[in-house]
Amino acid sequence: MRIILTLLSFFFLLSGCNQEKPIQHPPFSDQEVLDRGDVAIVYGKINNLQVYPHVNEVTLTLPDFSKTGEIHVSPIDTLGEFRFEIYPIVTREFTLTPIEDRLLIAPGDTLYIEHDFADFTNTQFSGSAAIENKQITQFRNIYLGRYNYDFKLSYIEFKSIAEKQVKEYFEKLTAFQKENSTSERFNKWADMQISLDYYGVLFEYPFQYFLRTNEDFTTKDEYYNFLPEFENTIDDSMILNIYFRLIERYTMLKKFGYNPMPKVDVSLTDRVLIDSLSSISENSFLSQFAVASHLSIGTKANVTEIIDENEEQVSKIITNPFLRSALQNEYNRIKKYKSNPKKYSDAVMGKNAFESQGEGVSLKNSFNVVKRIVDENSGNVIYVDIWAPWCPPCIVEMPDSKTLSNYFSNKDVTFVYLNIGGTDKQWKEIINKYELSGIHYYLTNKEWIDVMNRFNAKNIPYYLLFDKEGIMVDFGNHLRPSIPETRSAIEKLLE
Repeated sequence: MRIILTLLSFFFLLSGCNQEKPIQHPPFSDQEVLDRGDVAIVYGKINNLQVYPHVNEVTLTLPDFSKTGEIHVSPIDTLGEFRFEIYPIVTREFTLTPIEDRLLIAPGDTLYIEHDFADFTNTQFSGSAAIENKQITQFRNIYLGRYNYDFKLSYIEFKSIAEKQVKEYFEKLTAFQKENSTSERFNKWADMQISLDYYGVLFEYPFQYFLRTNEDFTTKDEYYNFLPEFENTIDDSMILNIYFRLIERYTMLKKFGYNPMPKVDVSLTDRVLIDSLSSISENSFLSQFAVASHLSIGTKANVTEIIDENEEQVSKIITNPFLRSALQNEYNRIKKYKSNPKKYSDAVMGKNAFESQGEGVSLKNSFNVVKRIVDENSGNVIYVDIWAPWCPPCIVEMPDSKTLSNYFSNKDVTFVYLNIGGTDKQWKEIINKYELSGIHYYLTNKEWIDVMNRFNAKNIPYYLLFDKEGIMVDFGNHLRPSIPETRSAIEKLLE
């Protein structure tokens, strides 16, 4: 297991191209159920529903260690009203689709939102959390958090430009605060958001620079002198969505050092890594988050062994209620899936949100892309690769995909490639260049949106694995053809 998880941690660093479940028992403890705190109520009304008649539900997402976040869905009734009761545990960001993509809620809060499909600029807020959320939406109209992304610049030039930009953003914040009677919660959120967006681009630069130049830094300590500031910014009293991505980068840095393309030391056991990460910062919450981020590498790959095998150790280290609950959600999800993969497989192969919203014909056709493949290859193991010509991580995997396909060429294995973008010419050029056999589909926009939503594919490349009975037994970014465990997983299904 240590080799698998250490390798996976490296491959998740090379993440792909972007595009309501109740908490029960702690996964790594025999303790009683943790106190989730007070309930928060988010409710509201959508006016002029006829503008988008296919929209009949609102989705509330609390980001966590999973690919999708903790998802809650509320139907929209005939009056346009919706309602959620959630347990945020701590003040944290959430998204409310299709209304707002960044709002703030705390235990015990009430937030009423009146939204107009005919006028997106006139959303109204009321309730105990109204002031900060109104101010967040107003400020985000002038703050986009965008930075210069010329990653070919030297680190000195790049960092200098980023420093100038973050200074300008803080000046905008100061002006906004003077013009408005901003709340304490807004002020904290805005200060953290601007700072973390800045640290985010600094974390990203070394890897992107290496990809473009194949060169590493020579003065690493000087570049990474922002780390103490970053560590001091992380605060367990307010969880921002960006925490998960940035602390994952920070954790990778601490595990592998400054090298953006590290050599993986498979001799390191998870126990050693967990102990090391538990004390990487004087900020106890950040250290716990780093451990949780390491553990989530396994949960993203639909495995719980790293938690199960280090149960006592992890239980002693991770004491923060938010982190324990977030990991618990993931652990329970995986255990539930593993206990009955057929049930989950049948669910995702059935109706999805798009179909239930009345977009029937095209989406039924897109459904048949996967279902027809499964039906027509009954008795075969089926390996599905979701990719695009514009996705470098997808293309990097193609030589290994050919090798994997050749290895199983005389076995009952069907290789399927679902292309979700690019031109017809680009699609065919990639297939021909890498001599990819198997079944190839060039999906329409509606078809690939359906596939991505149906299988919770937030990044590509993304892979699906079906057994001989047509049951989806695994899914995710971790099934890359370059990872030896993928071949082992297919071989096991052939037994």
